[in-house]
Amino acid sequence: MSVFRAAIAPLLAGAVTLGSLSAWTMTGRAGRPADVRVSDAWVMVPMAPQTSAFFTLTNSGDASDVLVAVRSSASVVTMIGRQADHDGSGSMVMIDTLTVPAHGTIRMTPFTTDVMIQQTHPLTAGERVPFTLVFRRSGTVRVTAVVVPPGGHS
Repeated sequence: MSVFRAAIAPLLAGAVTLGSLSAWTMTGRAGRPADVRVSDAWVMVPMAPQTSAFFTLTNSGDASDVLVAVRSSASVVTMIGRQADHDGSGSMVMIDTLTVPAHGTIRMTPFTTDVMIQQTHPLTAGERVPFTLVFRRSGTVRVTAVVVPPGGHS
């Protein structure tokens, strides 16, 4: 009987806690998970075998998310990169991941972040290029980017 009495308090506390957390979640106050949308996808007309793709990543969730991979059938290799300042001159630095903050937007541009691609075939203006972006929480997002000439995207 004493073993039963010793076990009842922790079990009761666990049940109350679980019930309270469930009620809190059902009211919507527990927050929304990361929810990343991808828009404004474009690729710069290549002047070499490599070029860059750009996306706008918008997270409407209450938690940050992380871009962990980008794939495209039009690219042998894809790499996420960002501009860095080294002794007053800019250079591109490859990064493994890119964090999209909760309720935040990242607009990739030639002066911030981008996705470097090594083409499988010469890309031409107007061509549509499929991409798959993989996020840690939001999962896989498929998007089509349009190839534009320099100055062709605002």
